[in-house]
Amino acid sequence: MLSAISCLANADGFSIPPPLKFNAGQLSELNVQGVASAMGVAQTNPSIPGAGLNSKNFGAAITNGLVMINKSSGLIQFNLIAGAYNFPNLGQPFSSASNTINDFTALPEGYVSIVPDSSFSVSLGQLPTLLGYTGTLDFNRMNIEGGFPWTIEPSYSRGIQVNYSAGPLSASLSWNDGYFSNRYNVISGLLTYTIDRENAVSLYAAGNTGHTGTVSDLSSLAFSKNGYVDSSLVYDNSDLYGLYYTYSGKHFTVTPEVQYMYTPTNTAFGTTQSSFDISAMIHADYYITNNWSIGGGVDYEKSGSQGEGSAATNGYFGYGPGSSALGLMITPTYTDNGYFIRDELSYVHLTNYSNGFGAENRPDLLRDILETGFWF
Repeated sequence: MLSAISCLANADGFSIPPPLKFNAGQLSELNVQGVASAMGVAQTNPSIPGAGLNSKNFGAAITNGLVMINKSSGLIQFNLIAGAYNFPNLGQPFSSASNTINDFTALPEGYVSIVPDSSFSVSLGQLPTLLGYTGTLDFNRMNIEGGFPWTIEPSYSRGIQVNYSAGPLSASLSWNDGYFSNRYNVISGLLTYTIDRENAVSLYAAGNTGHTGTVSDLSSLAFSKNGYVDSSLVYDNSDLYGLYYTYSGKHFTVTPEVQYMYTPTNTAFGTTQSSFDISAMIHADYYITNNWSIGGGVDYEKSGSQGEGSAATNGYFGYGPGSSALGLMITPTYTDNGYFIRDELSYVHLTNYSNGFGAENRPDLLRDILETGFWF
């Protein structure tokens, strides 16, 4: 049955206890759940002096302090997620929970859905992205860090979304503000074909119907070898296409994904040369027992060469024009009812880069992240 566009958190590698249910009178039955978690970090080549975890070889931070309320039955449904959260990201500087709240508010997900029948619904509000396989919140992932395709996908967008399913096909189409630009000119879509109960393939795409921002906005984007400022303006004026396949068996899940971003020439910005990025991943999770699982991932990205006339003059990941990156992750996870603990070792190696890691501009970043917490 097609209800709201997403239900309460569900994650590969996690054995999440069922939500609490209670009768809310005229609102009917509600599902309520919460998660609280934190991480400790050890890393080589800390990159940004004075910027929290990015200036340290060792540190700690909150990853989640969220409450989720969901109504998943009836004509009118809704989904709310509120609190503190974080987006650890492979090969990228850390962002604090306070920064993510500043970017997406303390209500990262909040929308209402009209569901007249099991095959059709319309959702309106602050929506999770349709683009890509990897979940935005880290407990929606088989690994703690988001992989390379996720890096240049939107996290949340504000807009309206139509969902339809017929047999093995399901489709969603959204009109939204892309990378939280507050300019409603992006169309995104997702088409999924469910081959059988274990296999499915999905296509997604997004594009800007006009342009977002101004020439001065674009020229103000500045990258440095120790990190980079928000580059979502470049992403907002790009087209994004992707394909992923998912096998979900009793003891094993695997998903390969390939993604292509293209930034065309744009007279509104004065850019005279197009640019592109290709990213790919294979992420898998093996369920050893009811309590233990192990996730892993291999990621790759390549930024097309950019000249002076291109919008993405420093590459889409901040590593420099024409750069490429290879990333590896392995994440053993233990769960026991509502408690979980997992440790992730990740490694990123850059080639043909100009903006590397740390004060000495090195090509390698090694991290270990230990995350623990509980569901309530």
